[in-house]
Amino acid sequence: MAENNQVLGREDNTMNILNQQLTSFTTDNQYVSFNLDEEEYGIEVLLVQEIIRYQKPTKVPNSNRVIQGVINFRGKVIPLIDMRAKFGLPIREYDSFTVIIVLETKNKTIGLIVDRVYDIVSLSETNIQVADEDFVHDLKAEYLKGMGKIGNRLILLLEPDKVLSFEEFKQVQQIGKTTGQLEGSPVTA
Repeated sequence: MAENNQVLGREDNTMNILNQQLTSFTTDNQYVSFNLDEEEYGIEVLLVQEIIRYQKPTKVPNSNRVIQGVINFRGKVIPLIDMRAKFGLPIREYDSFTVIIVLETKNKTIGLIVDRVYDIVSLSETNIQVADEDFVHDLKAEYLKGMGKIGNRLILLLEPDKVLSFEEFKQVQQIGKTTGQLEGSPVTA
């Protein structure tokens, strides 16, 4: 039990450090790197509002399987997107490393459920291979902005505006309307 509390304490400390770093970054080419299955992904740090510990969402009936439900985030109801389901990866139990990356895309606040967050990385322009049309089509990865290279690491860089399909985004908007969140306004209790 004490060992488990120590692990949770280290994880909270790591999230606190990352969240503090998020507020101090103002330059381009900074990415929050996170893990899904065996792959490392990155999302622009300027889009990330906060990284929070996973919390069980309230289920929304008849929602797309990638939308796990909604949570109350600072007075706003936001949908949670399970990135494993989105990318067709095997579903696994959420654990103490599972986190939610809260970000804004297309003027909507959403949460991305990921396996774990690693760190914040800086990539120079020379270390980013932009995903051209052929690259994206060959990989069937329209949500990719490019690939970052740091030593032997390859980081798949996400294009947040393309992570959700048109239908999924419409459903996120509908969830916002039915839960009282219109155009990003806070939920009133």
